Amino acid sequence: MRIMFRDLQSRILHLPASNPSEKGPLSADVYAIRGETAWWIFDVGASDEAADFVNNLPCDIVVNGGEKVSLKKNVVISHFHADHFVNLPRIQFDKLYVGWETYRHCDATIRARAGVHVVDSPLAIDDGLQIRIEPVPCSHAKGSLMLTVGGAIAFLGDSTYPTVNHNGPDFYNVQLLYQQIQFLKGCSAQHFVMSHRRFSPREKETVLQLLENFYDMRQSHKNVIEVP
Repeated sequence: MRIMFRDLQSRILHLPASNPSEKGPLSADVYAIRGETAWWIFDVGASDEAADFVNNLPCDIVVNGGEKVSLKKNVVISHFHADHFVNLPRIQFDKLYVGWETYRHCDATIRARAGVHVVDSPLAIDDGLQIRIEPVPCSHAKGSLMLTVGGAIAFLGDSTYPTVNHNGPDFYNVQLLYQQIQFLKGCSAQHFVMSHRRFSPREKETVLQLLENFYDMRQSHKNVIEVP
């Protein structure tokens, strides 16, 4: 089911990212999208606040006509960096969707839980709105996943960011950046949400223009593009 972006916003709850401090570690944005049968949770963060946000989502709700519905919790992890997924052992979930690299970084207790799915090709699910989970070409982290909801909005995590280089400039892999641009051009969503930014979805074309500007900085003798 494809729905209008403005209608979809009323289904989304958002816990903003937090920076490292005395109160807790760096923790990515956490999003919860309400479907007909489940909350679809994108990333679970690293802070106590993020764990509480996910675990306290209201699951027993009353829908139109007074019918009571018990919602499940389905979690999608964008990638394996700690600020996005380290809370997993603390989270109560029914299903978990991860890429292979994230699965490799999960501890044995998570891998042994029922309902864990490794996503290596596009997965479409109808939950009153269309849920699409798929791998996205990415310089930032291997095995990153994108979540598209209702054909209108795509949650990208950190996938549009460069590789973090602690010993020099951050950089994009030329081939992966090209693949990402082509991939995102084919995405049905017209609004993109990236982690560690205010929840103000960006227009698809704006994000593509930014990535294409970086791609235009490539040099023929290098396989990476350094970010100033």
